[in-house]
Amino acid sequence: MSFLYFVLAVAGARGRYKVAAPAVSGNEIFERYLRVQMNTLEQLIVFIPSIVLFGQYLSPYVAAALGAVF
Repeated sequence: MSFLYFVLAVAGARGRYKVAAPAVSGNEIFERYLRVQMNTLEQLIVFIPSIVLFGQYLSPYVAAALGAVF
């Protein structure tokens, strides 16, 4: 859910700071929003497979709890 929030925040920042859709630079504050979104995406690439494997081989309940905390 937090990643969805960041996606919507970047979309709002694009409109607020007048940055056209394919561009990723142009306003310093918009770039901060985008960096937060990209850093979260990079973490998800490692976290999602890890949590799936943890749930598969160890404990799905603990995996679900860890996923909820994340």
